[in-house]
Amino acid sequence: MLKTEVQTQFGQLVSEVIWPEFKARNYRKTGNNFRIYHSDGWGKILNIQKSAYRDRNEISFTINTGLYLVKADTMFEEPRAAKFLEPDCLVRNRIGRLNGSNHDLWYDLNELTPALLIQQQVLDDVKGFVLPYLDKIDSVDDIVQQILRERLPKSRQAIQAVFNYGYTQEALNWVEEEIATTIYRTWRQELEDLRKSFK
Repeated sequence: MLKTEVQTQFGQLVSEVIWPEFKARNYRKTGNNFRIYHSDGWGKILNIQKSAYRDRNEISFTINTGLYLVKADTMFEEPRAAKFLEPDCLVRNRIGRLNGSNHDLWYDLNELTPALLIQQQVLDDVKGFVLPYLDKIDSVDDIVQQILRERLPKSRQAIQAVFNYGYTQEALNWVEEEIATTIYRTWRQELEDLRKSFK
């Protein structure tokens, strides 16, 4: 089936506008995913997610990022490692969080939108928010430090990862802070179980 004009414009946006910025940083491209993985068990990814609620003549999409830690990859029995995807990442952020608006930002391509305008908007957002965020992550420690600084994601998996990567006191402190402030019984029980497992 021949591609529509909108589908062609989207393909050009991914391959000719966004991809060169990541290619220059040694990422690898698989479809709409740009990924870099380091052999010591961490990685970064950009995912361009298309909405399922549009058609061939109208494409709505957003930008997702992920920071991957192989020791925190529990989606499958065997971690995906070099083939990880954005949902496998412990730390996940969309463009609407990275740009500070905290709104779920989607871009719309259709027969009426000026393609060059959308391309420029996306490129500006990638250069202004996405790349500065991803470029400052250069090690496992950078990812763990970000988790500790932001206390996000607030999950057992994140606290366990902090502990597993050698930040034992920081993980215990986080558990104690959560126990002291939570109003949720199930979260408290989970935290208490986690605290016991650390001893």
